[in-house]
Amino acid sequence: MSTTTTPAGGLTGKHVLLILLGFFGMMSVANAIFVYMAISTKPGEATGASYEAGLRYNQTLAEAQVQAALGWHHKVEIRGERLRVSLTDASGAPVAGLAISGHVERPASSEKSHRVSFREIDAGLYEADLKHADTGKWILAFNAEKSRPGSAPAIYRVKERLWLEPSQQTN
Repeated sequence: MSTTTTPAGGLTGKHVLLILLGFFGMMSVANAIFVYMAISTKPGEATGASYEAGLRYNQTLAEAQVQAALGWHHKVEIRGERLRVSLTDASGAPVAGLAISGHVERPASSEKSHRVSFREIDAGLYEADLKHADTGKWILAFNAEKSRPGSAPAIYRVKERLWLEPSQQTN
């Protein structure tokens, strides 16, 4: 009869079981932390309904072609607590009589997002108040709409990054 003995300090089945349980336990804890962090933070989506936006992709391309055909150009300036937007047509003439609606939001979060109301202060020059915007990076998004008798209104859409500096907020 032969009996086998394990040398003192050798690897036994009990040790292997504990190593495997420890490994998978640590992996489960790490996964639980990642799941919690993913659920408790913002989704990171730029478009809340990305699936629906994908379904409307051809419509989005058609709208972009219509906007390009307008030949309008814009320029954004920040003067103190005022945001100025000037719009010109293909010949460089100001585009007057637009109804502009928009908002500013942080690039990574919509928590401090707020609407900006533009008013025309001169032909093709529109101004909005930025008193409530802190310094740092922002995204300006606005739609400029001009009614056209007998056809659909001309719509010019803009989404552009802004940087507000402390000196701009104190003027």
